[in-house]
Amino acid sequence: MGRNRRSRTHSNPKKNQATDIKTRRYKRDIDQIHEDMKDGGKKKFLEDLTKKDIEDLPGLAQHVCVACARYFADSAALSTHIRGKPHKRQLKKLEEEPYTIEESRRAVGLGVDKGEYGKRKEREAKEEEERRAKGEEAMEA
Repeated sequence: MGRNRRSRTHSNPKKNQATDIKTRRYKRDIDQIHEDMKDGGKKKFLEDLTKKDIEDLPGLAQHVCVACARYFADSAALSTHIRGKPHKRQLKKLEEEPYTIEESRRAVGLGVDKGEYGKRKEREAKEEEERRAKGEEAMEA
């Protein structure tokens, strides 16, 4: 009886490519798309478009779905996309307002309720300012 044969195959070579694939498929984030959907954001979207090679984009970037940040070869493909489920899901996501930095800070607990200690410090600082203002008025008079 000999020992069991070890596997002669190597690990999956596609495992190392996983991060490359993710970055290759990267589209614009939902908050960036939300800005593009606004009136002023369309201008920024077009500026970003001028930075890209238009020859590399499908249909020379004439048929664009701004909500999905995708380019299509012709108007038929664009109209099919607009009727499709992924486009409608994206529109539902865009109906919600994206999180702001202030909201994320409030969620963590920064800048929300300072508690009794914070309120007392604010009161003391305000009283100190009032004392200084009164002292300056007395010196001027």
